[in-house]
Amino acid sequence: MTDAKTPENIPDGTPTSTINMLRELMQEIAGYARDLMRMFLIEVGEKSRSMRYLAAMGGAAALLGLFSFAFLSGALIGAIAYGLDSWRWALLIVGVGYGVIALLLLVSLAHALQGGLLSFEHTKRHLRADAEWVKHKLAS
Repeated sequence: MTDAKTPENIPDGTPTSTINMLRELMQEIAGYARDLMRMFLIEVGEKSRSMRYLAAMGGAAALLGLFSFAFLSGALIGAIAYGLDSWRWALLIVGVGYGVIALLLLVSLAHALQGGLLSFEHTKRHLRADAEWVKHKLAS
């Protein structure tokens, strides 16, 4: 059996090679990145229900905005081409109604996003703490 010189069994005062130090550093960096990725995925999983709800609201707003555009375009074309018949006003009213609904959905979506739904505070807090720890270790 060979006597492997791991950090635990290297006597004090024995210099370690640069290659071994770099290898250990790379292993620590890889472990740190893996831990950060796990933490991020856990946070994404916790917020996925809210994000699915907001994605559905955003999709509904986009669909209703498309209907609004279609109805308002039809109303404008009908008003210009034929004059002022009653079916054109109905298209205009429906188009404006869909537009108002889409606007309300988008306002609530924007409010939720500004409220910090997509800010991952736990991960940010750990990154700041790790950065402070590295700064402290480098300073000493």
